[in-house]
Amino acid sequence: MEERWANASDVSIAPLSPSQLRVLYTLEDHDGTNLRTLAQTLSITSAATSQLCDRIEAVGFLERAANPHNGREVQVQLTDPGRAYLERLRSERREVLMPIIESLPSRDRAALLDGLSAVAAVTASEAPPPAGTARGA
Repeated sequence: MEERWANASDVSIAPLSPSQLRVLYTLEDHDGTNLRTLAQTLSITSAATSQLCDRIEAVGFLERAANPHNGREVQVQLTDPGRAYLERLRSERREVLMPIIESLPSRDRAALLDGLSAVAAVTASEAPPPAGTARGA
């Protein structure tokens, strides 16, 4: 699948790594969170989170600001270009995936939907692992 996406037209002048994309997706749901909470949500260290944010901030997809209620805390939020990047990425992936899905026989599409629904249900019900531990470790 990654190969198909790589062969599709370029969706960004600043492509991001999977880890950086994960940060953007997380911020999309938890915009304005602080770095410590973001690190816990991602199940990675604060230092690793800060480095990822440095790279994403350098391309203009996120910004950091002091928490107005706690000056020692740094909040991280998506920028408009960051949101636009995610929208373009989703659109591009849809364009690649839809013809593939539409070419499947109806029973295979139904099975795919059932499987994806089951995965979504399991991941939605999982509690995040404790901070500092790897998922599944």
